[in-house]
Amino acid sequence: MRRVAALVIILHMLLPARAEAASLDLLSAWEHAVVWDAGLRVARADNAMQQEEIGKAKAGLLPGISAQGSVGRNRTSQSGTGFDPRYYNSLSGSVSLRQPLFNLERHAAYRQAKAIAAKSDNMLEKETSGLMVRTAEAYFNVLFAEGSLRLAEAGTAAAEAKLSQAEKALQNGLGTVTAVDYARADHDLALAEQLSARNAVEFSRRELENMTGVYPEKLLSLNMDAVSLRLPDPPDVQQWIARARQQSHDLGMARDEMEIARQGLKKNSAAALPTLDLVAARSYSDSETNYTINRVYDTWSLALQLKVPVYNGGYSSASIRQAKAGQVKAREEYRMYERQVVADVRKYHGEVRNAIVQVKACRQAVVSAETLLKSMKKGVKNGLSTSVDVLDAQQKLAAARQELMKASFQYILNVFLLRERAGILSQDDIRTVNEWLLKAS
Repeated sequence: MRRVAALVIILHMLLPARAEAASLDLLSAWEHAVVWDAGLRVARADNAMQQEEIGKAKAGLLPGISAQGSVGRNRTSQSGTGFDPRYYNSLSGSVSLRQPLFNLERHAAYRQAKAIAAKSDNMLEKETSGLMVRTAEAYFNVLFAEGSLRLAEAGTAAAEAKLSQAEKALQNGLGTVTAVDYARADHDLALAEQLSARNAVEFSRRELENMTGVYPEKLLSLNMDAVSLRLPDPPDVQQWIARARQQSHDLGMARDEMEIARQGLKKNSAAALPTLDLVAARSYSDSETNYTINRVYDTWSLALQLKVPVYNGGYSSASIRQAKAGQVKAREEYRMYERQVVADVRKYHGEVRNAIVQVKACRQAVVSAETLLKSMKKGVKNGLSTSVDVLDAQQKLAAARQELMKASFQYILNVFLLRERAGILSQDDIRTVNEWLLKAS
């Protein structure tokens, strides 16, 4: 019993700390996601792996040194001589150095490796900026789901009040069974919607947990009045398109792929050209064979080695044709990505403008709903309204606030998507939005 009591005390001590640790703002969620997200971790590992391609290709341009040696005990005999077999020790060793002097294939391979590493850098940056968008979207999905739950609870309260009012009216002979049935059906539907909204909250929290590794029991909510509505800067969409052509990660990867294909063609073409190497070597042998028993050789050599490919069964020709086709593919992929990026920039540039108009309209709708609620409360005091009217007004206010929240979230996401497609989304954008958050009650 003492152990159980001690365990209960420890759990009570740990639970508040866990809840505090799970309280997230957007910046904290992003910092957790940078460490936890599997997609980004894969991109980092792939980037580290691809960077080593430069070292591997560079090794083909640097001197290569090899050494070998052997020590042995030998027995030899000669038939027809009548001599006994001879036993002797043998020792041999050699060191050689090879320095490529002229090898265009390896130079092209080195430049190709640098392009591969550059493409991997762009892939990592794209995955990082994409994670920013996904983190913000998952974070706002939780807040929106919580708002939908509050709206569903307000709807349930209003439906319950209407049902109670209809039942009292029927008891007093002022209502009908049909009216009660309608009210009960609306109440049951409101309960079902509330259950669905509660499930949506849990699902959205788990989605954010999968991305950050932290279960978000508490989130900082967005202060819709603090959201700063700004038109895209610069306002001209053509300037955004020009910026995207220069800085888009997708187009950067496509350009790197064209360079990879170009150097691949050079590498395959150079495979049919002569190569020239400088070879320096030293060899030492003591009784290395049965012809050199008791003889020691110490040899130094320095040579230029020329290698001229003559015919390899058509492999070089096929490789060159394949590389040319790869160039065409890379060029067409660049055009495809360019069209998609331009279309996305135009889309999100317009969506930001539309979202600003929608947020302003929703803000006005909230003001109107607040005015209606005040009027209904005054009407209750003056006997002109009922508590059901007040609940209806509260539900309309909750619905207006939910629409404002949705419009505000969409505005932020459109800004993020526009900047991501242009290749300029950064952590400073996360910090800006984080300043608009307030602690949830």
